[in-house]
Formats: sequence, C-alpha cells, structure tokens
Amino acid sequence: MGIDSPTTIENTSPIPRSMGFGELLDVTFSFYRTHFLRFLGITSIYLLAMLIGFSICLLDDTVGRNERIAIWIPTTGFLFGVSIFVVSGLISATAQAYLDGAIRTGAVLKLGIRQFITCFVGAFLFGLIAIITSTLVGLLLSGLFRFFIQIPFNFFLTFVFSLLSSGVVIFAAVYFVSHWCFFAGAVLVERKSMWDGIRRRGELIRRKSLQITGTMTAIFLLYLGVNFIFRFGFGFSFILAGLTNLEELRNVIQPVWLMQLPVFQNEFRLSYQLMHLICLGIDTITMPIWVIGATLLYFNQRIQREGFDIEMMAARQGR
Repeated sequence: MGIDSPTTIENTSPIPRSMGFGELLDVTFSFYRTHFLRFLGITSIYLLAMLIGFSICLLDDTVGRNERIAIWIPTTGFLFGVSIFVVSGLISATAQAYLDGAIRTGAVLKLGIRQFITCFVGAFLFGLIAIITSTLVGLLLSGLFRFFIQIPFNFFLTFVFSLLSSGVVIFAAVYFVSHWCFFAGAVLVERKSMWDGIRRRGELIRRKSLQITGTMTAIFLLYLGVNFIFRFGFGFSFILAGLTNLEELRNVIQPVWLMQLPVFQNEFRLSYQLMHLICLGIDTITMPIWVIGATLLYFNQRIQREGFDIEMMAARQGR
C-alpha cells in the first residue's frame, strides 16, 4: 500500500450533523478504530523523537552543567516542535477522514511541513498566554493563602489551596489546547494564515469558550483514563513478575512529561527503563484519541454556528 493510498477499511465519511457529547465520543472511537494504522504511522514520529530525548537524558551525565543546559534547550525545542508537528498531522488526518472518509498519509505530512511554522508559532503564543495567566492566578492564590495562613484549620486551607492551584493548571492547559486546536483547524483545514487563524478561532469559540473547554476536559479525562488503564495493567504485570515495585510503578504511571528518568548512567535499571518505554508506546498509541475528539469538536462548532453540514452535503452531491 502506497503512502498516499487511502485506508480501505471504511472509505465513507459520517453524515455531517451536529453531535451531542455522547455521539461525539462514539464517532471519536469509530475514527480511532477505523484508521488506527494511519494514526499510528503519524504518532510513530513522536515515539522516535521521545526516544532521542530519553537517550540524551541517559547520556548527558558525562558533560558539565553549562554544557547540559546548552544541550537541553535545543532538545526541548526539538521535542516541542515534533509534538506540534505530530498533533497537526493528526488534526489533518482526522479532517480527511471526516470530509472524505479516507486518510492519505503523504498529503497529511506534506501539509504538516508546509504549515509547521504557523502551527508552531501559534502554539508558542497560546502556550505563553496560558503560562502567564496561570502564573498570575497562582500568585494571587499564593498571596491569599499567605494572608489566611494564620487562621485556624491550616490543614483545610492547605488542601483547598492545593486543589485550587491544581485546578488552575489543568484548566489553563486544557484551555490552551482547546484554543490551539481550533486555531490549527482553521490553519490546516481552511488554509488560514496565522493571524486569520487566530481571528477564526475567536469567531468559532465566541461565547462558547467555557463550554468547549469543559467538553475538551471531559475528552482529556477519557483519554487519560484509557491511558492509565493500559499503564497500570503493564505495571501490575511487572510487579507480579518481580521486575519492579510500587514506588517505581507510581512514577511510571504518571504522564510522560512528569516521569523522573535516572540522571546518571549508574542509576540505569533495565526493567525500569523498559517500563518507561512501554508507557511511551502506550502514549503513542492513545494520543490520537484526544486529537480526534478536538478536531470533531471543531467541525461540530462549525456546523452549529455556520451550517457547515449543509455545505458539506451540497459539495458531496455536486461530485
């Protein structure tokens, strides 16, 4: 099968119509199952990039602190760029499946390369806004916590502060992802420029921002739940085989960006690193779930606001 040949499992796109949350999830998993190999081919780029990052983490203990910083600044930028490229590719692939019922990987990769700078800069801007906003809110909460720290029931206040701080970080992250995915949809599907894509994102999300963020939060929680089940299943099998312990399992079942990799080569344990590799593989396999959901949410919003379903049906009848 050539790189541009469409998937032949189900070469039909869904009937365009506005979907409720339950139907949105059904279509998400339908796309995921139908085009699984195509999605996996795209996310394998992410897997290779993260393996490079893990290798650098294990090999950089032979250099000094300044050299380590010099290595990790471009490495972090590289991994961020690859992540943006892969997610952009998944958005394009989902759009192809939604509009045409088939995915052509070659066209997806070419479009991703052509629009990479726009998507990368957009992600950087939205991410910067999310970081600044969450930092300011975090500082405000910290100030309030310091003000009330002398009030009795400090344990309760500490718990509330921790809960609010975690909620702010999670909300900022999902808010950033929601807005960027709508921006990327405008850039990749509608071929908008960066600034037109930002304006287009605002048009689609206007007065629906909290609702869309809430839907994306639910999609993310579902994705994390599926991811956790696979991680815990593999981790528990490692415990039964005597290859790891509960302390290491608690570390490995965290998201990949929170994993605590060994800093020095003499801390390297084959079983521990094998679990990291398995978890990275699970992340690679499950990543398309939330991206598919976000892309379908973008199309759903276009249908509700602009009657895009009528436009799609008219275009299909004219073929």
